[in-house]
Amino acid sequence: MKNLIFGPVISRRFGYSLGVDLSPTKKQCNFDCLYCELQGAKPQDSMDEAIAVHEYVKAISHYLATQTQQKLDVLTFTANGEPTLYPHLLELIRAIKPLLPPHIKTLILSNGSLFWQKNVREALLEFDIIKFSLDSLNPKAFNRIDRPHKSLNLESIKDGITSFAKEFTQKTNGKLIGEILLLKGINDAPQYAEELAQFLSHIPLSRLDIGTLDRPPAHKATPLSDKEIQAFASYFKGICVYIPKRTPKDSHTQKRTLNTQELIQALSMRPLTKEDMQILFSKDTLSLANTLLKENLLVWEQVGNIAFLRPTENAPK
Repeated sequence: MKNLIFGPVISRRFGYSLGVDLSPTKKQCNFDCLYCELQGAKPQDSMDEAIAVHEYVKAISHYLATQTQQKLDVLTFTANGEPTLYPHLLELIRAIKPLLPPHIKTLILSNGSLFWQKNVREALLEFDIIKFSLDSLNPKAFNRIDRPHKSLNLESIKDGITSFAKEFTQKTNGKLIGEILLLKGINDAPQYAEELAQFLSHIPLSRLDIGTLDRPPAHKATPLSDKEIQAFASYFKGICVYIPKRTPKDSHTQKRTLNTQELIQALSMRPLTKEDMQILFSKDTLSLANTLLKENLLVWEQVGNIAFLRPTENAPK
């Protein structure tokens, strides 16, 4: 049998992560995404192979007992497919959490397609961090990029995300993180960005990750440039947007110089990472940001392994 756990790996977004593979023997997913790195497979609405809970408990317990010097920030539940298809998810997370020291958070990486199911929601409420994907709200683009199982429909997925996000926020102190993966000519049109921005503005996200291909997929697909991703991200006002940087910053990018009011307004609309600030703004604006930090008009907000600069309540409106 393949390893049930893997890593730790250093994640740009979550720190040191130990992975838990809920489908270690083969791909079991209700999507067959164009950008998936795994070999294409027919989507399925349930797992026909599921490892027993006690096997995972044994593997994780052994790791924690023997790797005491290894730094670890998150225990990440994933799969060769969709982890919420795992039929014993609630039993597993409840068995694992008592084994973890307080500083190790539990994270699940989901495609968000089953948040409308009661048993899935009950299990997800036990996690510290939930990252879900939502690549398009346009039915044609959604079907082209995610290629879902025939039992799934976009309206149920939207309703599930909306209602679960509200419940998760009310009942837990956890973090909800969204992700959009863009492919050229499929889900990158401005109207698709507007639709997603409008929908996600009502979801209490801690962070939104927007990216494109950075590894070879199993299917033919074309990535976007950093500039194109930035243009897409500009529609998401008031949300902490993280864009993984695949290339060094563009030395030809025109850096902007802003005054206090302009900088506060810009960060109110879209909080930025330190890397974003260095790419977008002049040295004078970066110096101004440091001054506003000292004056408690700006603050760094930590979301997972990433910090975003945003205005405080003291900042002028």
